[in-house]
Amino acid sequence: MRIPIRARRLGVALNLTPLIDIVFLLVIFFLVASHAARTESTEPVELPLASQVDDGQAEVPRRLVVTVTADQVLHVGGRIVTLDQVADLLAEAETEKQDGAYEVRIRGDRRVPFHVVEPLMIACAQAGITRIGYAVLPE
Repeated sequence: MRIPIRARRLGVALNLTPLIDIVFLLVIFFLVASHAARTESTEPVELPLASQVDDGQAEVPRRLVVTVTADQVLHVGGRIVTLDQVADLLAEAETEKQDGAYEVRIRGDRRVPFHVVEPLMIACAQAGITRIGYAVLPE
């Protein structure tokens, strides 16, 4: 009886499937991280102090963060905007909101007077947005 002989291949074979999976996961991770970094507020502001802070509120799926810097300039998503542009963004949000699940978060510098923030609050009320939050630091 003759013993069968297997043909041997010379060299090393690599399975690239796991490597491709990892690369795709990294691409997705960096896309999500870059989107979060673009929408995150990066303008430096000194937030006011508050004696009572409510950290137990539920996360809102849609939120517009408006930053008011010490020089009384409005920023949304890292861009300088006017009050009219914010009102347009709020009007667009009004058409997309579902079950009141839209919030406007105001990051105002502690040196900004109220008369600068008041037109922003009025624009929110005119757009029908009733959930307005203020970014503060606990004392």
